[in-house]
Amino acid sequence: MNELPPGWMKVNLGLINQFSSQTLLPARQPDQYFELYSVPAFSNQKPELLPGAEIGSIKQFVEPNDILICKINPRINRVWQVMPKGQVEQIASSEWIVMRSAGLSSDFLQYYFSSPAFRDLLCRVVTGVGGSLSRAQPKRVAAFPVLIAPLNEQKRIADKIRTILARIETCRERLDRVITLAKQLRQAILSAAISGRLTEKWRGKNRSDWTLERAAAVCEKVQNGGTPREGFVAQSKIPFLKVYNIVNQAVDFNYKPQFIAQSAHEKALKKSQALPGDVLMNIVGPPLGKVAIIPDTYPEWNINQALTLFRPGKRITTGWLYYLLCKGDNLDAIIHETRGSAGQLNISLSQCRNFLFPVPPMAEQQEIVRRVDALFAYVDAIEARCQTARAQLDRLPAATLDRAFRGELVPHNPDDEPALLLLKRLQAAQTEPAAKPKSPKPNKKTKMTELSPETVLESIRLLPDEQFTFDELRSQIAADYDTLKEVVFTLLLEKQPALKQVFDPERQAMKFIRVKP
Repeated sequence: MNELPPGWMKVNLGLINQFSSQTLLPARQPDQYFELYSVPAFSNQKPELLPGAEIGSIKQFVEPNDILICKINPRINRVWQVMPKGQVEQIASSEWIVMRSAGLSSDFLQYYFSSPAFRDLLCRVVTGVGGSLSRAQPKRVAAFPVLIAPLNEQKRIADKIRTILARIETCRERLDRVITLAKQLRQAILSAAISGRLTEKWRGKNRSDWTLERAAAVCEKVQNGGTPREGFVAQSKIPFLKVYNIVNQAVDFNYKPQFIAQSAHEKALKKSQALPGDVLMNIVGPPLGKVAIIPDTYPEWNINQALTLFRPGKRITTGWLYYLLCKGDNLDAIIHETRGSAGQLNISLSQCRNFLFPVPPMAEQQEIVRRVDALFAYVDAIEARCQTARAQLDRLPAATLDRAFRGELVPHNPDDEPALLLLKRLQAAQTEPAAKPKSPKPNKKTKMTELSPETVLESIRLLPDEQFTFDELRSQIAADYDTLKEVVFTLLLEKQPALKQVFDPERQAMKFIRVKP
């Protein structure tokens, strides 16, 4: 969309940003508390309340309704609005670009800077090798275009976005509850199946023909696997299963498939040969309780030592055995007996062989499995619809912001003052000298820190390493490149310099070394 909505304007961010950086070193006021807007605190949407003694580097003062745009890895959408001020000074790390414009709606600006269009602009001009090392450059960001609607329309847009996002979040919470209920429904179905309640009318109330037997007695084979000494082979021989191949209670051999030689399968790992229809369960966790039926994709398989196979005998079906293990009653009974190290949970082969399984007649096992399969298919359909709805919901916030800044979210009012007049008034207010400039009384506990050799030296002393680059120093100080560079060269030219410059052959770059007094 090339044409702007009626009454809108496009202007460079720097022209409307009234923020002027004032910095301080909180460590010089160790007992004073500050409200710190740090990048790690963003995920909780709650600034940290810390004493100056716990804040190591230079920070910048911020004010309520300032908009903070994160410079680090801008692909992560981190835009924060400074909250109403309480009893302590509000400060932010130098990893935020601060936007302040008293004549515009701060909510409107926050949503605009969170929009996909602005995020794309940020990602195009990053420097660094990627991830957490990539940075957006404030000088380049200042030249980015910002769409400005009439002030009344800004407020209507922000209110509408807030309402829509709240509804989206409500829908997410409801869908999450449905997904949780679906998991609980699966367990309820299994409980009814294993207890016999599911087939009570089909069978009658009498369960006298049900028996309770050890796994070793009712299964043809209960055996764990091993690791081939010969290693793995590239060609498709005998498929070798590991715990990570059990996904959502089924075998997924597409993920990191491995094969062993026929000779290893027939000799060293003969005891753990597995066949289609065998039921697998992991015996090393966490988490425990991964269960799967070996499919008939290959005629023979093998398994590693973290898995145990249960081969059905003549009196137990694959499906019944699978649902018994999925229910997990035997695991629950021995969980306190599990042993392991470094956070692992291990179940022994003897414990697996001593599992107690309820064993109904074969006909009833088949009927129970048929009913559970049908009910699980119904639950699967519910979960699939929820996941589809969740994916659609996840796309709605970005789509809402796109519509908003195309001018399509709320109706235009021709009586609204155009953005052009609003911007002219703001520009005039910035350029007109005030008749009686008022300077706020500084807090006795808070002293502004100007960029001087002394403040730069203080920041250098707080750096964790003796050697550092200019960019590493700059990340600790809220100052522009040229000013900081001038101060650093002043320090280098002193008669008794506190730092010296050296060439790092590995990085092929200049570095600084802190000189001990």
